[in-house]
Amino acid sequence: MRRTEVIIFVSAILVTLMIGLSSLLPTDIYSSAGWKVLWIVIAAAMTIGIIMGRLWRNWTAFIMHISFLCMIAGGFCNSLFSRQGTLHLLPSQTVDYFISSDGKRLQLPESVTLLSFALEYYPGMNFPKDFKSELISSSGDSIHISMNHIGQLDNYRLYQTSYDEQGGTVLTVSYDPIGMTITYTGFLLFAISGILWLGKTYWKSRFRKKNISTCIIFFCVYIGTGTVSAVPAVETRLADSLASRQVLFNGETVSYTKFTDRLTYKLTGQGSVSGLSPEAFIASLIKYKEEWSKVPFIMIKSERLRKAMNIEGKYASVADFYDEHGDYIPGLLYQGGSGALDKDILILDEKVALLIDLWDGNLFTPLKSHSRNLRSNFSIKSEIFYYRINPLRILFISAILSVALILLSLIFKRNLHLFPLIAIIGIGGIIAYVWLWYISGSVPLANTGDIMEFVGVCIILLSGMMAWRKESTLLVALGMASASFLLLVALLGMKDPVLSPIMPVLASPWLSVHVSLVMLSYSILGFTLPIAICAIVLPARRKELVSLALKLLAPGIFLLGMGIITGAMWANVSWGRYWAWDPKETWSLVTLLLYSIPLHKYFKLQGIPLFCSIYLIFAFTSVIMTYFGVNLLPSLHAYN
Repeated sequence: MRRTEVIIFVSAILVTLMIGLSSLLPTDIYSSAGWKVLWIVIAAAMTIGIIMGRLWRNWTAFIMHISFLCMIAGGFCNSLFSRQGTLHLLPSQTVDYFISSDGKRLQLPESVTLLSFALEYYPGMNFPKDFKSELISSSGDSIHISMNHIGQLDNYRLYQTSYDEQGGTVLTVSYDPIGMTITYTGFLLFAISGILWLGKTYWKSRFRKKNISTCIIFFCVYIGTGTVSAVPAVETRLADSLASRQVLFNGETVSYTKFTDRLTYKLTGQGSVSGLSPEAFIASLIKYKEEWSKVPFIMIKSERLRKAMNIEGKYASVADFYDEHGDYIPGLLYQGGSGALDKDILILDEKVALLIDLWDGNLFTPLKSHSRNLRSNFSIKSEIFYYRINPLRILFISAILSVALILLSLIFKRNLHLFPLIAIIGIGGIIAYVWLWYISGSVPLANTGDIMEFVGVCIILLSGMMAWRKESTLLVALGMASASFLLLVALLGMKDPVLSPIMPVLASPWLSVHVSLVMLSYSILGFTLPIAICAIVLPARRKELVSLALKLLAPGIFLLGMGIITGAMWANVSWGRYWAWDPKETWSLVTLLLYSIPLHKYFKLQGIPLFCSIYLIFAFTSVIMTYFGVNLLPSLHAYN
């Protein structure tokens, strides 16, 4: 690169990193004059680039850059002209104003009266599933508001936020007709330009000209391990008869098999206890409460907590949690929520609470044959079969064996046809994931384990694509190794499942759209990492590999952009704001910008393959920060 190009390249990276590092500073930086000046400079630089590069001759690039300018302009209009605040209404109360964030009283276009407020709970639970308010305006219009459903009062939008103990409702009020219109125009232009971009990039590629043919082989293995011995058991016939019973757990209708499988893993970290199936273990736990209270079956991962409680080994009994005076030992050790030990105690408390609810008969509700909550027999049988064979474990074993097989072929210099092998595993992964989707009733993307499985399957499919293109065998091996690691994380996540129902704001169709787009983009962008590594260690194929990595950036960036946009639209539907500079949002934007830089023809990075490879490895750190680093920051998206 020439000197000018180097200066602009370095400046672009520094500005991008400044945006990311802002997440470490107090949030009032985003309302400061300096922050506004930074974005004015970015918008000005982009405008100059459009003019000097005569981008109107390339409609795809022109529309995409205009979309970014619209989003920046929309943000400015939002900060200058929008009105936001809180409206607190008691039953039958009529008001014509709301309170802004700075405590000012702002006028509404009409007065509104709260007719009713209702909490909708998960069936059989006291955990709220939705908040619903019904208002009437002074003009006689009815306004229905709930989580993920906006109420309209002229150009003012009303969002369900919270409630009080007096039957009142707390609403967020937002007025931003100008900024939202401009911003959404930018969203639309980005989607249009991205589709045109991908079409132009891949229409003539050989992917269109080839047909994929393969066979499906899906095998089933079930492995159980024991944890304790000499435990009270129930008759096998009784446990088997309970397996297909439907129960209400966490507001969901599930099979007794799924309920016991999840609870057994939660309590013990294992799929079985001393040879007892989950169905038999939980039935025995309920029937022989006194006997089980003296058996060490509750897993305590934290060595720090075990040492503080004088417990040897990884398992403890309920009796170990109480001293000679009957005091709860973890409660005596708790220091108010600060420190690592307190976090370990809270994890243990969750297990103890589940066990107490189980023994008190409050954890689940058996459903009768005439219950309206019953699922179909086929759905229940599919669920039972899924949890008995554990397809995720099979997928992980298949992926790790494929890595070993590929490495052996490299060591012994044998030509192995990789595509059929990986295609079989990939198809099996799709079947396993769709199967889980079917029995769950929604796209499984609400917790870390499900997301890791999704990304793992995506990377297997990308590895299959590399094998189909007859790329480097080492590259395919690295891809399958990455997928194996992610599947292992998902498998380990099964040993500590999330058993609490999802928050009302997450009960939205936006969840699956947003998360699937973002995680698919991370899969594609993350796959450029092994390609970059291979490009460094294989100089003879460096140029070809870098060219392949740059081709993957196009769909990766487009999907990430659409993921950010759908997340912004979801936030706007739920909270009345589409961007809040949350650390997750900020670093997603940083990731988008860092991976966009190599695609600018101005820098000509394809002509410097070694430098481009190193840059792609550096860019991947933003993906790590986006997904894992936010856990260290006060973020709404933290996966703690």
